[in-house]
Amino acid sequence: MVFGWLKKWIARGKPPSWTIAVVDGAIAINDGQGAEHTVLVSDLRRVVVATDDSGPWGEDVVFLLYSEAAEPAGIIPLEANGVQDFVAWLTTLPGYHDRELAKAMSSTKVARFVVYEALA
Repeated sequence: MVFGWLKKWIARGKPPSWTIAVVDGAIAINDGQGAEHTVLVSDLRRVVVATDDSGPWGEDVVFLLYSEAAEPAGIIPLEANGVQDFVAWLTTLPGYHDRELAKAMSSTKVARFVVYEALA
C-alpha cells in the first residue's frame, strides 16, 4: 500500500509532551510520561545539539546536557514545551556559540554541535 507509512505514523498518536524549564538554579525536564530529571545549572558543563537525517517526519533534533559525566545528564527534544525559553536562557551564558546553533538547525545529517561550553 502506497500510504502504509502514513497510516503507521498517524497510528503512533501524539508523542509525549516533553517540558523544560529553568527554575531556581536548575533545569527541570519532564518527558511527558512521568519521568522527571533535574540538572543543576551549576553542574552544566556543555550543551550539544544532536541532529539526524530523519527529516520532517522524525524528531531529528535533541539537546544533550552534560555535567562532568561522559553520558548526558539530560536530553531535550526540540519539540519540548519551553525549549524556546531554554534556548533564550542559554544564549545569555558566557560560552554560548550562536553560530553552532545556526549550523545545527540547518543540518540534514547525523551530526553533533557544541552550542555551549562552560568557561573555566
